[in-house]
Amino acid sequence: MLRAAHQVLDDPKVLRDPIALRIIGAEAESWLMSNLERLQETRFLRAFIVARSRYAEDELALAVQRGTRQYVILGAGLETFPYRNPYDESRLRVYEMDHPATQS
Repeated sequence: MLRAAHQVLDDPKVLRDPIALRIIGAEAESWLMSNLERLQETRFLRAFIVARSRYAEDELALAVQRGTRQYVILGAGLETFPYRNPYDESRLRVYEMDHPATQS
């Protein structure tokens, strides 16, 4: 939800995630769009969340340049990187691991 809010509220974008709004679902997206002013209070937490994701993805890019071919996301939850993965499957294979109920 915070990554989706970042896409709507913050400029400049620390992390571009065009899937964030879609992955939270229509009901959550509707709530988010109806509460934009209230969500201003979460700006520091949003900044932390997106900076952490951006850092991880920047470090992954460096690792791929050095030859890393697999990326495992533990506790994947609603992670969008596998959908935004800029690498061909021959360069980087992404595995998501989470509780079965969460993954379904």
